[in-house]
Amino acid sequence: MRKSASIAGSVLATALLLGACGNNDTNTEKDTTTSTEDTTTESGTANDESTNKNTSSGTSDSSTASDSDQGYMKEKMDKLTYDEFELEVDYGKNKEYEIEIEQDNGKVESTVEDELSNSNLHGREAFDEIYPRLEKLDITETTSKEQAIQQALEAFDLKDDYVKFDIEITMPDGQKIQFEDKK
Repeated sequence: MRKSASIAGSVLATALLLGACGNNDTNTEKDTTTSTEDTTTESGTANDESTNKNTSSGTSDSSTASDSDQGYMKEKMDKLTYDEFELEVDYGKNKEYEIEIEQDNGKVESTVEDELSNSNLHGREAFDEIYPRLEKLDITETTSKEQAIQQALEAFDLKDDYVKFDIEITMPDGQKIQFEDKK
């Protein structure tokens, strides 16, 4: 009789242990899903839910792109005079401001990495931060380096006490415009 109770107790303990492990696996799976959503947003192709809640960086995976976000961003990009825009401003002491909007195989990807205010945005959230500022810019192949730098600093509310400034723009015809400055 004692043996039966002991075996029954062992079976019950094992079932509880497996049940607890099963719950942890589910939570781990949820965390993995969240992590996947977070990493997706860096590529600018996240679904609405992860775009609204994500403020951390990760790796790119555009397989779960929200078609509505992509359509929205593509439509807005078509109104700009730029196909791609990248700005990096280094203020030294690990303080950088980096933004990027690019179109890759018909997908719009956007990122804001702002170490000045400890903010990282990806996907539509980053796009909505960058786009209105890009509309203010009028940088062309005839724009001087000083004018381009001034326009970018003003549009993105950045100070001019940078250590290094780099802007790269790709025009709809594929022409690249780049300005770099070091102080």
